[in-house]
Amino acid sequence: METQELEGERLLFNEKGVQSLSGWAPFPLWKYSRSAIRGSFTRIVEADRYFLFSDMAVLVFEIANIGRMIYASVQISNMVQGATFYDAYRINTPIGMVDLPPSSVSGTVKIKQRNCSIDFSVMEKGSRLIKVDLPTFYGGTGLRGVVVLTPHENKDVIATVHPWRKDRRTFRYNLRNPAYRAEGVMQFGTEEILFTKDNGWGALDWNRGYYPHGQVHYLAIASGYSGGKQIGCCIGYGMEDNSRGSENAFFLNGRLYKLGQVTFRISPRDWLAPWYFSSDDKRLSMEFQPVIEHRIKHSLIFQSIKERRVFGYVSGTFVEDAGNAFTFHNVPAYTERQKLKL
Repeated sequence: METQELEGERLLFNEKGVQSLSGWAPFPLWKYSRSAIRGSFTRIVEADRYFLFSDMAVLVFEIANIGRMIYASVQISNMVQGATFYDAYRINTPIGMVDLPPSSVSGTVKIKQRNCSIDFSVMEKGSRLIKVDLPTFYGGTGLRGVVVLTPHENKDVIATVHPWRKDRRTFRYNLRNPAYRAEGVMQFGTEEILFTKDNGWGALDWNRGYYPHGQVHYLAIASGYSGGKQIGCCIGYGMEDNSRGSENAFFLNGRLYKLGQVTFRISPRDWLAPWYFSSDDKRLSMEFQPVIEHRIKHSLIFQSIKERRVFGYVSGTFVEDAGNAFTFHNVPAYTERQKLKL
């Protein structure tokens, strides 16, 4: 039986530095404090990621403070042209000193350097602002623009805290919401990438944690519109102990439906072959049709992060609480395998 804590906000650590109860909740239940972590800063992981989806493209924006590595990155994947464009920017600040907010519901992250200006801001009523000005992006093509993400009125999210089995000092506090509407424009060279009420969706992936020396994690996020409803999906698995509640959830018109464990079936020889997902509670059966694959690596001294990113579309069936089967088609999606060495 999965545990859901609904007793109100609680500290992630008690006064002795011991982690509180792990599990999941449909809101940001735990209060995070970097200073409360008792351990080397080289194993602290903090990252804010935003995904922008349209029928034609997926954009990924990230600001990460991962051990010794501090960087921002942006990726544009045009799924009509089958092309992807990626750049990363080393943040010029002392190691471990980039200021990422301790809360997922408030605060601002601003990076301003000669070749990189990125602003992630939480506004009134939970809306979020993404503002970038990257004159050197992709060999000087340049990227600039503003997009506003508006949450659904239900305001459901999937928040989880998981420890690792072999080291109970470790944890990953993750919050995801794939149910935003996106409106705005990104200017990529001479091309405009538009996000409108009818063709613009967004997702937040917010992470804070104290990780083991090695970690492998799989993730799939989708956001779009199909069958007359707004669709959101975030599923994943890794080496953490998720016995008190998985990170898997499906969203219909902003409402969260919790899933059990989800099996990923990926062809080891060809990641551009269809992927298949199925939940152990028989509620979700989904196929992912890849379009673009891209590999990323960041490293500094003895630490590294490797990501294998795949962009495409998902289609499938979800069973609602009343037992009705809801079918969806061609919802834009993002998947990845992340290998982390700290």
